[in-house]
Amino acid sequence: MGSIIGDAAEYNRAARAGEWHSLCDVTLKFLHPDLGRLHEVWRKEAGDAPIPFRRTMSPRVLKSFLRDIAIYERIGDGEARRYRVRLMGTSFAQILGDLTGKFVDEAVPAAVLPRWYGALDATLGEKAPLRFLGREDTNDMSFLTGEFFSAPLLSDDGQMNLVIGSARYSGKQPWEEVEAEVRKSLGLD
Repeated sequence: MGSIIGDAAEYNRAARAGEWHSLCDVTLKFLHPDLGRLHEVWRKEAGDAPIPFRRTMSPRVLKSFLRDIAIYERIGDGEARRYRVRLMGTSFAQILGDLTGKFVDEAVPAAVLPRWYGALDATLGEKAPLRFLGREDTNDMSFLTGEFFSAPLLSDDGQMNLVIGSARYSGKQPWEEVEAEVRKSLGLD
């Protein structure tokens, strides 16, 4: 599945080298209020711990976000790792198709697989929430750009092998404009 990306800086280097239409932003300055609210819920459910357990992020807690979230589970380690989609909300499914229960490497085109793995790897590597911005290069939806919340979760046995994600898509601004704005704000150019 490619090299493991351990943090946000590695993700951005890989995105540049691979010409991915995506950037990782550690500032967590979400433009869409719902993504900021989900980040607040994640922090609240973590309490004094650095990362919340999946069981605390219950359907009741996530009620207003359920259509817009996905939960991924890492199976295995190192180069043998795979990610399975444990849950995919209906908003995500409208864009990507319903991937619930499927392995990412079986469900997305090979050309975008390193980017998917990179984002999930970076989230687990940082052990903290991240903000991603990107063009949707799955299912001929490249006219959409998205802002994404991605954060690790602990499984019931305490392993950090789950990622919760949420997205907000727009077709209003082309990726090149989004990328230029974000690169400038992050000092990447």
